Amino acid sequence: MTADGSTPMTPARALQLWIAVQTLKPVATPGYDPSEHEPALEVIGERLLADRTLASGKLSDALRVLMANPQVGTADLSGTVFGGNAGYTLHVMWPLVSIFAGRMPRRVAGSTAKSYVGWVERIRRVVVRDLPLASADGVLVVLNAVSDAYASAAGSASSPEAEVEGTSERVDTNEPGIYVRTTPTYLAYPPFGWDPDDPARWDFRYLNASSTTVDVDGGVVGGFRDQGGLPEPYVVLARFRSPDPDADYLVKEGQLHRLLSEARHGPEEDGTQRPGEQPAGSEWFITRLPFIVAIAEAIGLELAMSADLKAGVNALLTACELPDWTLE
Repeated sequence: MTADGSTPMTPARALQLWIAVQTLKPVATPGYDPSEHEPALEVIGERLLADRTLASGKLSDALRVLMANPQVGTADLSGTVFGGNAGYTLHVMWPLVSIFAGRMPRRVAGSTAKSYVGWVERIRRVVVRDLPLASADGVLVVLNAVSDAYASAAGSASSPEAEVEGTSERVDTNEPGIYVRTTPTYLAYPPFGWDPDDPARWDFRYLNASSTTVDVDGGVVGGFRDQGGLPEPYVVLARFRSPDPDADYLVKEGQLHRLLSEARHGPEEDGTQRPGEQPAGSEWFITRLPFIVAIAEAIGLELAMSADLKAGVNALLTACELPDWTLE
């Protein structure tokens, strides 16, 4: 307690308050109750606040922002600390939420769970460095419990994620067309701050829609602009082609983006499209795959996917409880 009788703000308290006002409805981290490890959490918090190596100091910065305002919105947190990269924000914040608040996502793709285990390991190396044995033992109990929970999630992850990841790797995205991509985490889970109980938008997800076209000299133009800082494979959910062999897919991409933006399916707080100069890119939207399919058909595009890719995508959509997204 402080001199005035209030509870001091610590990383643990900040994370517990912050996740409580999110609408993600996470589940308890199996086998771990943070209230039983307060001394260890105090040590972990102090060490992480002092560290400037993890995520180039962004992890420490995020903790400081939350301690100053545990009610901060995720979009503001992402923009202030993580350069607007929502995916990077997820990958840093979930391990912290699990350590300090004892909460984790309801669904975790296998590859994503493994990346969270990696984050916990990096945190362990920073925190236990030169730490007295008496304190290190308690810290390791906490970090091992969180790591084990994510390792278990990685081991029990359903096979559709791995299947569609493998199939996506075989898709030649240098072939002209419009491609819809996302990550297993984005597909399995609504964005931070999204209300899953909203009947009109419960199944909106982060999706990337971008084009590949070929110029008059045969060079590839456009193509997927990969984002760093997201240690998870992208998966291809759909590819669209035009029956016109001379179609300009960059123009088609512009039409698709304009309609998504006009429908307020952009990732900005007002639903608009993200400006192209932002690091996270302008190809990302919070929308539904069936809506993108409908727009593609309206602008003269057709679904062009191999049978095995479509089967793998449909299995993944079912596993992620998105049956209305199934591709015909």
